[in-house]
Amino acid sequence: MREVWELTLASLRDSYPTEVFEPWFGRLEYVEKDDPNELVLCAPSFIHLKQLKSQYQSEIQKKVDEIAGRPVQLTFIVKDPNEGAARAQSSQESESHSDEHADINLLARKSGLHDGLTFETFVTGNANRVARSSAELVAQFPGEKYNPFFIYGAVGLGKTHLMHSVGRKLLENNPHLKLLCISAERFINEVVDLSSGGRLSDEKIKKFDNKYRNLDALLIDDVQFLCKRGGTQQRLFSIFEALLPKNKQIILTCDTYARQLSDFDERLISRLGAGLSVSIEPAEFELRAAILLEKARQQDVHLPLEVAYLIANRLNTNVRELEGALKNVIMRATVFNRPITEELAKEALQGISGTGRISIENIQQTTAEHFNIKIADMHSKSRVANVAYARQIAMYLAKELTQKSLIDIGNAFGGRDHTTVLYAVKKITKERAQKQELNHTLHLIEQALKNWN
Repeated sequence: MREVWELTLASLRDSYPTEVFEPWFGRLEYVEKDDPNELVLCAPSFIHLKQLKSQYQSEIQKKVDEIAGRPVQLTFIVKDPNEGAARAQSSQESESHSDEHADINLLARKSGLHDGLTFETFVTGNANRVARSSAELVAQFPGEKYNPFFIYGAVGLGKTHLMHSVGRKLLENNPHLKLLCISAERFINEVVDLSSGGRLSDEKIKKFDNKYRNLDALLIDDVQFLCKRGGTQQRLFSIFEALLPKNKQIILTCDTYARQLSDFDERLISRLGAGLSVSIEPAEFELRAAILLEKARQQDVHLPLEVAYLIANRLNTNVRELEGALKNVIMRATVFNRPITEELAKEALQGISGTGRISIENIQQTTAEHFNIKIADMHSKSRVANVAYARQIAMYLAKELTQKSLIDIGNAFGGRDHTTVLYAVKKITKERAQKQELNHTLHLIEQALKNWN
């Protein structure tokens, strides 16, 4: 049966993109049994198994029977996520593990972490794979690797989710860890409160210092809001100086690369540069579809794959907008008591577009401004290196951020052939995965486009 399952997995891998295959089929484990007509598979959780059976069991069964050449009994069991063994425990043991899980949830909430933001619910693709891998290392070796850890990217791409995932894992590994996860806005309010009434309070300062300087891990979300706040930055720098020498982990999220922060203490930027900075890029199509499937699974909703693909193709901005679109689809299905189909999804998404006001003209102008060239160069036949490269980047962004065809994009760039556009898209896609500097450039242009007025 092991060979049958391995061949079935290979067939499933060919049928689905990696971002769908890995979370659903890649996490199933083969269980050795004596019966030659029974295939036993172990799922990582009851939730995973419920969604897997509702969406994919019939297809798995069909492939298994075809490969085995006879009917095979397909049996699923569930692994205990805490012990890594099949769940065949007494009710007393189950209650014990449930209590332990509840204790971690309570600790997480007290530390400022949000329920549900875990590595298990973080969907991974090309856009966030490096950030995810780095975060897992930070969680495994806090204070030893990548300290401070700086996660940056545009709004709604999963920075907060990833940071909370690290925090959660740190507490699971060490429930006695002194961890605090806080928003930059709340941190600012606490610093302002030190001088409420017009003068600094020694008692409040002492309490503030004791709170932050004795932490084992500090997580701050959206540090871009600290820009132009010199007093708050000074407090944060003092905390850095207290925690980093003692190998206490610091994790920050931001909407831009550290060096792009304006009116920000150079000493803090230097400290950030000494750690690791990773970016989360806009999700590619396959990742968007996988995220939708995961979000539906979390709500115990059956989302057909073709509907996930439809929504992912319609919205190409950020995860929050994907969630909003999914809610619209689910709500319409609930209100009208209809199954979720492509037809219903199209009705629910009428007028919704992830590209907003971004047009090819916007992209051309913003890219030209970034590279300090003329807009006319986007349409010209010039092959000067910096002009040609800027033009290729603009073509790539036009394909990523609009729903225009390759032919339409080519026409907008001086009547170029669609094969020229395809070449540019493939080239920039490949280089983006290899060159951090290009990642930064694309991130800045994308941010400027999202702020287009």
